[in-house]
Amino acid sequence: MKRTSNYLFLFTLTMSFAADLTASYAEAKPEPVELPGGFELESSLDEAQQHASSRGWQLVRLSPELPGQWEVAGDTGAEVGLFVCGDTVTSVHQYKPGDLDEFARIVTELRIARRQMEPAIQVVTFMAGAAQISNVDVKFAELGGIKVKVQLSSTGGRLGISTNYSMGGECQKP
Repeated sequence: MKRTSNYLFLFTLTMSFAADLTASYAEAKPEPVELPGGFELESSLDEAQQHASSRGWQLVRLSPELPGQWEVAGDTGAEVGLFVCGDTVTSVHQYKPGDLDEFARIVTELRIARRQMEPAIQVVTFMAGAAQISNVDVKFAELGGIKVKVQLSSTGGRLGISTNYSMGGECQKP
């Protein structure tokens, strides 16, 4: 009886170790996600400009006051933008009209790609002048060096979805 108990203990310990190993492997290897516009994080600004040009688009700096903010001019199917720190693309974001069904589809796909990771969710509503603004923010923890945030927003009843893929910490100004 004691021998069976020892084997059961070793079997349970081995299976627990294997499950932990499998879980940490799954956490370390996120499914590849297509970023908005096909841009790549950690690419150089020059590489991003070449990519945009190859698709008939152009990168335009938003303003001198926002030196790292770039928008993609051209027919991308959505509003796409980049944040560049130094010479490195550290964030790619997109905004487009969308409804609750589209938002739920995007969040579900991200949960699957990020190995069923449960996101943090925040719901906010406030008035900005005469317009009511309501947001549902879904933020996934960093996985594979990439953070993802999806937002369903309603501004005066107009729905839109923003997605943001980012990496790295704060951008240090030179």
